[in-house]
Amino acid sequence: MPRVSVVIPNLNGEHLLPMALDTLRTQTFADFETIVVDNGSRDGSLKLLKEKYHDVRIVPLDRNYGFAYPVNRGIEASKGEFVCLLNNDIELDPRWMEELLGALEKNPDPGSAGPKLMRYHERERINVLGIRVNRDGHVEIVGAGEHDRGQYNEERFVFGVNAGASMYRRAMFDDVGLFDEVFFASFEDVDLAFRAQLAGYKALYVPRAVGYHMVGATIKKKRYRPTYLNNRNSTLFFWKNMPGELIRKNFGGIMGRRAGAFLTRVLKNFWKLRTLYYLRGTVAGYLRMPHVMKERRQIQKARRVSPEYIESILDRDFL
Repeated sequence: MPRVSVVIPNLNGEHLLPMALDTLRTQTFADFETIVVDNGSRDGSLKLLKEKYHDVRIVPLDRNYGFAYPVNRGIEASKGEFVCLLNNDIELDPRWMEELLGALEKNPDPGSAGPKLMRYHERERINVLGIRVNRDGHVEIVGAGEHDRGQYNEERFVFGVNAGASMYRRAMFDDVGLFDEVFFASFEDVDLAFRAQLAGYKALYVPRAVGYHMVGATIKKKRYRPTYLNNRNSTLFFWKNMPGELIRKNFGGIMGRRAGAFLTRVLKNFWKLRTLYYLRGTVAGYLRMPHVMKERRQIQKARRVSPEYIESILDRDFL
């Protein structure tokens, strides 16, 4: 049985898969399996995998299910004690897996570990180091767009890790559940990170694990779809996970920021097509409230940490 399982979701990624899979073959840690979950690709992805990557297990799906659903099917099919999620548009440093695994083995508290993920075409510029969540529900990407001058070379805790090239303990999935498939794509990793924190699992940034991400390579043809999903899913994750005590305490700031963002978008940019997708996302998010409230009751009932602890890790890049 492999120690680590790598799950790669794929949609028409024939031109991307060789980069991700070939750099997996160069990893200094070798006890792992690779699973590609194919979202009904219409290009030559499956043919490529069958002809050139015989060691890869394929989980074929009949159509595009986004990110959360295929990743979950891959996790369910995997056998490793640790599970890595990997986008098909990421090039890996040879020590990526070894460093993530080593960090989790020596630190019992984290349920996940994430790398220093750089931009593929601007290799000295940071893509993402971790996820930051603020009191008002606003989510930020730690380090995004900054030049790497060695200022983030220290291992630190973060609120959550980005699902593009991170490692998770299977035990954490068994405890808090997999990704919420209602999200389809976008914010599902933020939602999981919040659920993990509520259950007492920390998240670790590991700077010695490095990857290079072709930002936007897998969604560039969906021009306004991310606007819809981001706005819908930011609503879902917040109302699912934020403890009621903190919502009441920060209610004015939460509603003020949300109302301000809404009015700015609608009144100032009402003529833009992107605003239509923003509005659709807003409506769709609140139409999902029955699902959110059902999940919320279970999540908050199972919470193992205090609201004060959650408040102490909000509004911070590193914890």
